Amino acid sequence: MGRPERPLDGSTGPIAAFAHDLRVLRNRAGNPSYRELARTALFAPSVLSSAASGHRLPTLAVTLAFVSACGGDRAAWERRWRSVAGQTGGGVEAREERAPAPPPAEIPADGAHAPAASGVIHLARPAQLPMGSRTFVGRERDLTDATRMIGATGPVKAPLVVSGPIGVGKTTFALRLAEEVAADFPDGQLYADLSNTGTGGRSANGIVRGFLRALGVPAHLVPDDPMQRIGLYRSLLAERRLFVLLAGVSDEGQVRPLLGQATHSQVVVTSRARLLGLEDTNRIELDTFTRKESLALIGRIAGASRVHAEHDATDAIADLCGDLPLAINIVGRKIAARPEWAIAYTAGRLANRERLMDGLCVGDVNVRDRFTSAYEHLSPAGREAIHHFGQSGAGWATSIGVAAAMGIMIETADELLESVVDAGLLQRATVAGRYAVSRLVSAFAAERQREPNPLAAAVPMVGRRARKNAFESLRHEAVRTLPGSSSEG
Repeated sequence: MGRPERPLDGSTGPIAAFAHDLRVLRNRAGNPSYRELARTALFAPSVLSSAASGHRLPTLAVTLAFVSACGGDRAAWERRWRSVAGQTGGGVEAREERAPAPPPAEIPADGAHAPAASGVIHLARPAQLPMGSRTFVGRERDLTDATRMIGATGPVKAPLVVSGPIGVGKTTFALRLAEEVAADFPDGQLYADLSNTGTGGRSANGIVRGFLRALGVPAHLVPDDPMQRIGLYRSLLAERRLFVLLAGVSDEGQVRPLLGQATHSQVVVTSRARLLGLEDTNRIELDTFTRKESLALIGRIAGASRVHAEHDATDAIADLCGDLPLAINIVGRKIAARPEWAIAYTAGRLANRERLMDGLCVGDVNVRDRFTSAYEHLSPAGREAIHHFGQSGAGWATSIGVAAAMGIMIETADELLESVVDAGLLQRATVAGRYAVSRLVSAFAAERQREPNPLAAAVPMVGRRARKNAFESLRHEAVRTLPGSSSEG
């Protein structure tokens, strides 16, 4: 048993009162020893004991680690710490305290995390980001905006959400962004793929456990309690200068536990959905390529001279691909792989709408598979809306038109189309009230429309006739209310 702490009079000043209340918090947590707290807080027992001594104000990082280990309210204690620091002029972030140390008897035998003479553990510098694209083109304005957001000063760094439709290159963009700002995050890079094809089956706690190990925290010092584990991760995020990329996020619940009050670390999230439930975030919404960017990418992959020699055919391919970066990349690789083929030949093969999706695959990269994954996660009504896109063949849709075609309320149709936007299969058009249906999504939808449709089979014929009649009677009148509308479906 350690020596009892000397009595502390919390009325002698703000620092003493602060230390006194840290002791109260520790008592409420069951009065664990400082050695036990060190297992969770990852600061040496002497550092934690000093924080509650009343001699001086501990650093913010030590305070938050102490509070997290005792199950306290980090946000409330951070506010109080800043108030006391403002009163006393204290709170200088002492670098010698930032590296936590386990008790000497618990140092791993291999010495991988052995402390130096000062009792400091030198944590690892992770480099988990996958390889970025060497053929990256365009996105200059988006990169400039994102870099400015990350570099903005403030009490914390707001998470950056990069959203956009399927195949627009969100993760590729985030990886290029990481290269641009690498110098600002010298303590390393963390990465997790939360998509259905990646580590989507892993819980946030599982990801956090992996992050802690990557940061050099010994396994026996990773807390068993999930909330303490997340608290420890957030403490390290607040203390270090890390770039964290969370890719393929489906919803807010997946990523919310992985966000924290990080002063120096930057979290970037990529998602087809806009994740509007996340507050206090910066946002970049990516669009498809400009035609110039599409031609530049094909030239970068297949050779600029070939593109120059067959400019019109390359332009036709970009148009058939809807300037979608994923599709452009695939076709560029196929052109590069067959130098004996004229680009016009490839354009001719893609021109057949019924076979367009067949041409957009190379190796294990396939546009149809990406669309299918999103389609299968839609509600039955969302899938029926997709079928409507294939049937109409139009390059846009409206809530009014979908409501008439499906026999539902306009408000319901609007919510339905928004869900298809968040699935990455639809985009808002520049005209209010319209949604853009890309050429590729339209071709995919037509494929689905040609397949046996269990949704349609469940609808009585009289109901389908009624819906068709309703659509015909509403379409001419309703679309007139949209700016720039015509009578097309």
